[in-house]
Amino acid sequence: MEKLSKHQIIVLIMAVLALGMGAGLFVGSRLYKSAPKPLPQIVDNPSTTDIVPAAPVSINVYVTGAVLHAAVYALPEGSIVRDAVAAAGGATSDADLIAVNLAAQLDDGEQVTVPVKSADGASTVVSSTSPSSSVHARISINHGTLADLDTLPGIGPAKAQAILDYRAQHGLFKRLEDLQNVKGIGTKTYEDLKSLITL
Repeated sequence: MEKLSKHQIIVLIMAVLALGMGAGLFVGSRLYKSAPKPLPQIVDNPSTTDIVPAAPVSINVYVTGAVLHAAVYALPEGSIVRDAVAAAGGATSDADLIAVNLAAQLDDGEQVTVPVKSADGASTVVSSTSPSSSVHARISINHGTLADLDTLPGIGPAKAQAILDYRAQHGLFKRLEDLQNVKGIGTKTYEDLKSLITL
């Protein structure tokens, strides 16, 4: 075997080095993997979320009787009789609040009538009227509304209005018997009513 010349040995060494470097680069490129790009994060922005507040539910209650401002009031659902009286400006000085269940819960379309103190101690009207109410109380001929007076036997809308007109012209009744002075109400009608009414 011929001896390689010095020049051939150098060329051979360079070829081996070049081959080695090429192989290293090839293997390195196969092993190297670029790091994956992070996925964009989805962040909820509370300010852009459509939030529709629930509309508050209200009930309509007619407050009448011995209160400062009798009227129909819109109250929040779950209100009690005390809230209705407060909405009407509070009770008058002659109100019989002992006869009123201030803690009773109200329903839509209900009527609350605050009774007036009477000389004989009887309550004039029920505090909260409803179809299921079994409480019977006297109606005030001095403070009862047209609707209150219309509930009396023998008193229709016309006679109830006559009682209101009499009060407007002559002032409050001094005695129960004075109801007979109202046009259309005679002795017989009064006898039927006297146990159901009060001043």
